[in-house]
Amino acid sequence: MSQWINDNLAALNSALALAVLLMVYLGNKFRIDFALMNLWYSVPLIGKIARLSRDTTRFAKDKSWTLSERTLCDAYKQFIHFTTEEEFNKRLTYLSKAHDLGRSPTPGWMMGLLCVLVLAEGLGFSYMLGTWMAGEGGSENARQLLMWAIVFVLCVIFVFVMHSAGHQLYRSNLIAKADSEWRGEGQPGKFASHNIKLNDPQEKDDAEPEYKQCVNRVGTSRSYFMVGVAAVIIVFVSVVSTVMRVKHLEAERTAQTALVSEAPGAGNPFDKLGQSLPDELRQAQQKADDKAMADGHAAYADEGLAAFLMLAFIFAITQLVGIAGGYKWGFAGKESKAAYRGTGGFSTYDDYLAFFTPLMQVAQSKLQTLQQKMSERRANDGLRLEHTFDDYLMDARVSRARVTAAGSAAQASIPSAAENFTDTASVLARIDAMTAAGRKADAVALLQSLPDPVRNDVTASLAERKAAQEAARRAEEQARKEEEERNKEAERARLEALL
Repeated sequence: MSQWINDNLAALNSALALAVLLMVYLGNKFRIDFALMNLWYSVPLIGKIARLSRDTTRFAKDKSWTLSERTLCDAYKQFIHFTTEEEFNKRLTYLSKAHDLGRSPTPGWMMGLLCVLVLAEGLGFSYMLGTWMAGEGGSENARQLLMWAIVFVLCVIFVFVMHSAGHQLYRSNLIAKADSEWRGEGQPGKFASHNIKLNDPQEKDDAEPEYKQCVNRVGTSRSYFMVGVAAVIIVFVSVVSTVMRVKHLEAERTAQTALVSEAPGAGNPFDKLGQSLPDELRQAQQKADDKAMADGHAAYADEGLAAFLMLAFIFAITQLVGIAGGYKWGFAGKESKAAYRGTGGFSTYDDYLAFFTPLMQVAQSKLQTLQQKMSERRANDGLRLEHTFDDYLMDARVSRARVTAAGSAAQASIPSAAENFTDTASVLARIDAMTAAGRKADAVALLQSLPDPVRNDVTASLAERKAAQEAARRAEEQARKEEEERNKEAERARLEALL
């Protein structure tokens, strides 16, 4: 293995430098991507603005815009997730109630660091596995190919399993804590009262306990399956890799002993001169040589075992780092990731504006540069280029509002349960109307949106009505059967009379 490292030292250094660059890029991906795109638009003659300035085609959906203006604005808009203060606070409330406020997705540098750690730790183990898979007649190239294939597979599996285990541990512990608080209060009502989505009014469950607000957004099911899988993998790989290394060390010691035994008298200088020693001296010398060899082998074995145990410890710590990363980063809420993207990771709207305002100014300056270049062309005389980047954002907001309004209009046929929280009869009538119209899903959604007391009354009424309907059906079926029996008896009596 050491010989292979020496032979490929340049390649390993290049791979390490590439990994460091990759981690730096992933850790600053947003800024680097924006800077590169802005540079590409700014390059004279061959830049994007220079090419767009030659196109005066009108935008199909709005003739007051040119296609070039919309293309530039679309490019900068992907980096500017601008939202209103009301929408920002709504997403912030969702994160807060889901206990995800202050958390963030796993940073790219962390994932890169985990991959580097797993690759570095697994090279030796993978080399031994590759040697066994290639067989005794396998070439060195085959061993290296198999080694890198095994390292890649292990890297993907370990990073995924350990990160998933950490995330599952955080989410399950959060639900377990909420469940403990719910049971401590005597289990008042249902554990989760609503299924709160990001677009729902977040004040819907303000009057409920904090633990219930949490599970309304996180869910109620918890599992530690991936945690168990991670523990099994850590123990299994640590033990198996240590056993393989110990056995490999024993094989090397056996080979060295065989080489020494093939050269008798190598430690006796008189044998080289053709002289012989008395038997007493030869036996004493042989015992001394055997003891020295045994002591050396024992020390070598102890040192190797300590090194192998240290490698197993390093492997376990590496995997625990992966679990800790999954526990620290990521979200428990069902839509917390989308809420985080909507806030840009900022905790106040002022910070949000302070970050995106300079980006909007850069986009506006590039749009003005494009408009100026287009107006300088004689062919564009009379072309009105008055739009700003704020106009583009406003158009996008209006379009989004229209889509939301259309969705609200589609849902307008579902009456709000809030209109008659205490009128059970009205709610039953609405549910009957929805069921008759084939809108069972809407009826279920209406029932789930009711407060606990009203939902319990409606559910009890529905159960009683269903029981009454079932009893009536059974009575009708019994009456029908009795009528059929009477008819059969009458028919039998008629036939007997005829005979």
